[in-house]
Amino acid sequence: MAKTKDFSHISTGRVYEKIAEATAGEPQEKPKRARKQTYTEEETQELLMTMKTVGHKGVKLPRINVAFAPDVYNYITIMAQVRGQTTTQFINHVLRLNMEENRAIYEKAIEFRNSL
Repeated sequence: MAKTKDFSHISTGRVYEKIAEATAGEPQEKPKRARKQTYTEEETQELLMTMKTVGHKGVKLPRINVAFAPDVYNYITIMAQVRGQTTTQFINHVLRLNMEENRAIYEKAIEFRNSL
């Protein structure tokens, strides 16, 4: 048979008194957590322009996984470095230029899609 340990000789009175003193008084309220801030699309774009990275909390931008041919990838990385930008910033810049050139076609495509 296993022996049971006898702790009756240990005085726990002071420990319980200390705990009672520490927890005495009014119950403390838990601090309320700040609500996560969500951004509008305009605010997100403005933040994107001012921030070096987009991986900050609350900044949710659409992402796609794109594979490039080796020569295109080399061009993107070198030109981004020349311009002092990240590859994402450079690709966004190139796509914005393309958007401006093809604005009329893009708007007609949107009209067509919305008419379906």
